[in-house]
Amino acid sequence: MKTWLKERIGNPGLFTGRKKEIAYFLNWIERIKPELSQSTAILSRRKTGKTALLQRLFNMVFEKNDRVIPFYYEIREADRWLGDFAEDFFLSFIYQYIAFKTRKIEYLSSLRPRNFELAYEISGKEGLDFLKDPIRGMQVRSEKEQADMMWDIARDLPRGIAEHTDERVVQMIDEFQFLNRFIFRDKSCKDRIANHAGTYLGTAEYKNAPMLVTGSWVGWLSRDLLSMLPGRFLFHYLEKLPEYEAMEMVLKYSYLEDIPVTEEIIPLMTGLTEGNPFYIGSLFRSKYQEKDFTSMNGLLETLEFETLHREGGIKGTWMEYVSYALKESNDIHAKKIVLYLSKNRKREVTRDEIRDKLNLEMTDSELEKKLKILINADIIEQGRGNFYYRGVPDNIFDKVFRGVYADEIESFDPKDITNEYKAIIENLQRNNKRLQGEYSHFKGKFAEYRIIDNLRYRVKENQPRFRKMINGLPKNFEFVEYENIWSYSASPIHKRDIQVDIFARAKEDEYSLIGEVKHRKAKFTVKEAEAFFKKAGELMELESVKKAVLFVFSVSGFHKNTLEYLKKQGIAWTDNKNWFERSS
Repeated sequence: MKTWLKERIGNPGLFTGRKKEIAYFLNWIERIKPELSQSTAILSRRKTGKTALLQRLFNMVFEKNDRVIPFYYEIREADRWLGDFAEDFFLSFIYQYIAFKTRKIEYLSSLRPRNFELAYEISGKEGLDFLKDPIRGMQVRSEKEQADMMWDIARDLPRGIAEHTDERVVQMIDEFQFLNRFIFRDKSCKDRIANHAGTYLGTAEYKNAPMLVTGSWVGWLSRDLLSMLPGRFLFHYLEKLPEYEAMEMVLKYSYLEDIPVTEEIIPLMTGLTEGNPFYIGSLFRSKYQEKDFTSMNGLLETLEFETLHREGGIKGTWMEYVSYALKESNDIHAKKIVLYLSKNRKREVTRDEIRDKLNLEMTDSELEKKLKILINADIIEQGRGNFYYRGVPDNIFDKVFRGVYADEIESFDPKDITNEYKAIIENLQRNNKRLQGEYSHFKGKFAEYRIIDNLRYRVKENQPRFRKMINGLPKNFEFVEYENIWSYSASPIHKRDIQVDIFARAKEDEYSLIGEVKHRKAKFTVKEAEAFFKKAGELMELESVKKAVLFVFSVSGFHKNTLEYLKKQGIAWTDNKNWFERSS
């Protein structure tokens, strides 16, 4: 899939999992065509993949080019005058719309100058003359500094264009909660528009241009939507990654960051991070100079650095939430509440229990107000009713918070954190024995990872050795420096469920590699070979691959009739275990 909008995640290969969410939202976007989808808010804390999901959906919908036009806009965490904000929002949509209609990626470039005159000129040049009137109308309001009218025009433009052209638009607005915090009526940015989100009260109801918004401050955004836009948005909470997706993410980061990880450490890392993509990424990108994911101690030391050290990325992100909450409610009682709920995070706690156990001398309304501040800051959670509360269900937040504030409340020894992490690891190791059967898929993934590791770093310089490790290669075959290597999944926009274990794309005149990997006790069968041959052909069609070698790695070997089929179809094969050993 072509990357039209540059994704903040960086290397597109780092995007992992979220298969359930992508499938759900692609169906949601498909239902925009008959005007059946309702505006939706995606909620989760910072760095859990919301922006990556929106930007990937943008590129998928843009690539599909099927009547639904994606519009992506991020509300930045910086003070802005309403007029400047409205102009930027308006021109962002105009340029993204022109890019979609012309299929010219240069209109999406952040380096391209954007102003009303250029937008007017480009609209005419590209045969989109109906854009000229709204551009001129917006320009007149801008010259007169009629900020409120500018925002009315900008906010309604996506819906208006969809109505005029009988098209559909999906409005993807990132960090929607900042509408009420960083937009001001005056240029000096002193008069904040605290109810700015409310201007979407009517706009959000339209089904020809529904909104897909995100928020990193879950309590804050929920409060704004429920109070200012009641009934306009469905809520979709972005959960942690399923275990198999988390393990796949560990393997991807290990490969792309060139940081070795052993088979034994992968389930421990996914268990300790509880499938949180931010935690996994933070471990691989940690500033800890001695990080090592080939031993339990190396993993533990890196996690402790991220949790307790002042330069830990995990600690830094959580402290943004904590600092906001304590700025709003800066007293020892708030810290005691968070610590108590964190210790008892496996159950819901009543307001009366909090008051009694912590000896809080305050009225019920005062306590409720303090608790709401902590909920809006996402460092505690609302329970099943207004009277119930619970700590954040996250082992790592608990340790970050205690590492910073526990000394103010009770004695604290950093060794306690170390011992708790060790206890979690011991429990995971016990469970690993129970889960051996469930890890068969993971063992195959690890074998893929090792083969990819060799293809990426070693085969080109060790041609004779690696060619001897695989049978049935063409006589003129050479391993090359591949443009991209990873497990292949066809984009959901193709509506074809194609999964190929290894796809190493080479230049057009060189052999690409398409591989199947089996790490199990059973031998590879003819039926599996036929299925692989078929999906490899579909991959070549979808990705326009004209020259490729197909190969199968099966650790337990092949049936005799399977080998006959592989030879007949020109598919290479191997059972040499050196392929998934980390070669020097």
